Amino acid sequence: MNKRKTTEIRVDFSFKREVFFVVIGAMLGAVFMLIPTAFEVGMGLPYYITWVAFGHVIGVHSSDAAFAGIAIHTITAISIGIIIGVFLYKTGILNISKISNGLLYGLFAGTVVLVVFFIPIYFSILLPEINRTVAIVMPTSNDEYGTSLPHYSFPLVIISYVIMHLFFGITVGLTSSILSIKFGSRYRCSKCDISFSRIDSYQKHLELVHGEKPIQLTRILILGGGFAGIEVLRELQKAFQNDIAIDITLVSRDNFFLFTPMLSEISSGMIETRHIVTPVRVFCNRAKFYEADVGSIDMNNKQVVISHRIGKQTNPIESRSHILNYDYLVIALGSETNFFGMDGAATGAFTLKSLGDAIVLRNHVINMLEQADIEHEDLDLRKRLLTFVVVGGGFSGVEIVGELNDFVLDSIKYFYHNLQKNDARIVLVNSGRRILPEVTEELAEFALEKIRDNGVEVILNTRVTGITPSGVKLNNGTDISTETIVWAGGEKPQSILSALSCEHDKSGRIVTNNFLEVLGFTDTITALGDCACITDPITGKPYPPTAQHAIRQGKVAAINLISTIKGEENRKKAIDYKTRGVMALIGRRNGVGILLGYKVHGFTAWWVWRSYYLLNLPTVEKKLRVMVDWFIDLFFKRDVTRLKTPSEEGH
Repeated sequence: MNKRKTTEIRVDFSFKREVFFVVIGAMLGAVFMLIPTAFEVGMGLPYYITWVAFGHVIGVHSSDAAFAGIAIHTITAISIGIIIGVFLYKTGILNISKISNGLLYGLFAGTVVLVVFFIPIYFSILLPEINRTVAIVMPTSNDEYGTSLPHYSFPLVIISYVIMHLFFGITVGLTSSILSIKFGSRYRCSKCDISFSRIDSYQKHLELVHGEKPIQLTRILILGGGFAGIEVLRELQKAFQNDIAIDITLVSRDNFFLFTPMLSEISSGMIETRHIVTPVRVFCNRAKFYEADVGSIDMNNKQVVISHRIGKQTNPIESRSHILNYDYLVIALGSETNFFGMDGAATGAFTLKSLGDAIVLRNHVINMLEQADIEHEDLDLRKRLLTFVVVGGGFSGVEIVGELNDFVLDSIKYFYHNLQKNDARIVLVNSGRRILPEVTEELAEFALEKIRDNGVEVILNTRVTGITPSGVKLNNGTDISTETIVWAGGEKPQSILSALSCEHDKSGRIVTNNFLEVLGFTDTITALGDCACITDPITGKPYPPTAQHAIRQGKVAAINLISTIKGEENRKKAIDYKTRGVMALIGRRNGVGILLGYKVHGFTAWWVWRSYYLLNLPTVEKKLRVMVDWFIDLFFKRDVTRLKTPSEEGH
């Protein structure tokens, strides 16, 4: 039975990464070996002279002999550590994903360095050289272990070398073991599709979960793969990485995490599409993941129904449903576009909520430019094709209109020579008396002035009353003829949440207490992110649906959930996050915002916005890719390549 279970193991293993951990450990070990010499440097005592002798042996007789000796000894120790580590990995004799095994490996490595390398070299080569060096440096001494220096007896010197090599070995073993557990191999259970950082945890999982008498698991179900859901997942995995009794599952309609603050830059082509998306499975080491839609939530029976389509997504054969049971539920389903019952908005307007939205909008804008370039002699048609209307003057609308304006004008300047910049009409329609109600009046006025300076036409105190195939109708009686309407007028919770038997606010968001627990289900259900109404204890108003708040809520929700599961209710934490600031880009490397209570605008705000969100991108790879995209944008023209979808190709 045990032999069969052992063969089920799947190891997500990177040989280069594991060797790198051993190298780091060996380097630290070599440094620890040198610490005792710090007290002897300049005193001419034997251990320091050992390094000088090492240098002499390899042909260095200058004042740098000691440093050369240290270098050759360090390189040799590291090399032997790597060879031993590789041997142990390849043969499977010792798996250092256990601290105890790492310690054994280190002691073995230190012993090998001492017995195989140091002692033979010491007696055959170093000792004579040490005596010659001592005779030169200390002419009054008979030799290194002579009667003139009786306190440096031969046995004590050997013991000191043994201790130093043991220090080296322990450092190598513990360092490489800790790094391997933290960042190295993952031991994946093929039945559960979860992985463990330690081999002993994996073996314990097989025994207790898939053995003859399975234990009862504590099931945590996370709904949503946005900022809030991913942050909860990260914290839970960190806390329960090697807790066999905890089962974690995440459900998301997409198999990727989307960095939504940069969506507007995707629509303008400034950033490559894949650079702001990260596969959810990258985050799911200790958790199962299902790409599926949430069909229903039964809060009383602790069940969630998920569904997914079978076959081609464009023409699926069937839809399959599955029931997921839970002990603890985390609802972080985000929001969807709110059209406020506007006629034609859902079908006639573009939105910018998903990656697909950004791609479709970008393709459409380029298509309008291409058509206008061909039809440039038809003035009315050209005007309609080059009119772009954005509805909504909040952060989303302002950032979209800024990027859209830059993209259209730059594209006309460099690529569409039958068109002029003044042919394009970019319009922002806002129902309020000013844009950006989230910032101060002064900053909103600054943003309005800059947007208008950039060529955007801003219409305030005006509502859209209808969207038709030929354009937009405004409540002041004006009709704007256009082929491009972008709706940024508001958001609402997903419709599935309205059916839940819990308290909701006016917009339909789930009401929680300050511990982010759903009222009436405080022991089992947590809600956070855009779909939750969480009161800011400082302002008394609900937290806004932004990334910074979702991330902070994710941390607090995870702390409270962990405390509840561990029975440490006194360690639960109430949300008390103070908004660090609000920022928005307005185009042409300009921005506005309030940062830590200070008003910022212009290039400074633009730079702060980019720096903040760059730091919050989920992986180093994505950070580097976005940085490269931004750098390229400084020196090269925008890309107006339009990648047609299959449906567009068919027409």
